[in-house]
Amino acid sequence: MDRKTFLRNLAAGTVLPCCSSLGQTESGKCEDAKCTSDAKAVRDFLSAFLQKEESSLNRDTLIKLMAERGRACCRALDFRQKLIQDSQGNLDKLVELLGKIVGPENCRREGDLVTLIYPSGQCVCGWSPKRAPTPDDPYCDCSKANNQLLFETVGGKPVRVEVSDSPRRHAGARCRFLIHLS
Repeated sequence: MDRKTFLRNLAAGTVLPCCSSLGQTESGKCEDAKCTSDAKAVRDFLSAFLQKEESSLNRDTLIKLMAERGRACCRALDFRQKLIQDSQGNLDKLVELLGKIVGPENCRREGDLVTLIYPSGQCVCGWSPKRAPTPDDPYCDCSKANNQLLFETVGGKPVRVEVSDSPRRHAGARCRFLIHLS
């Protein structure tokens, strides 16, 4: 298999047999220990792979890989799964629960817009590389997809997420996500 085919299949979740179920999970929830294990395997693999290959990947492929990494992380992190469960399909409850983690002033809903701010002056992901900010740092697309899957799973419908500020992209003070619910 050539490199381009490998990367396209990797982004689609079909290259690694242990991870094929991740691309097909509809609910956004890990239903069993195998799913959690697979999600961790994807996160670990992509973290190592991207550190070595990021400079040689085209932008669209890199974004797809980071988004899959974010979704896998959402499925594998116990606290994200607990948020999904405890929200019971209620987005207002999700906002309230996230507010308990990041501070109520850092997670607010106004109509169909949720503003989520991570109260840290650095990237909160322990898997992201330490490097100078760049205007389009792809690692922010991981957190973007992670939050997107969280809100889509709880709300039961698609949402649009944008990174409006980030220490990685804009040398901003904190990560700020705008989550458009409709």
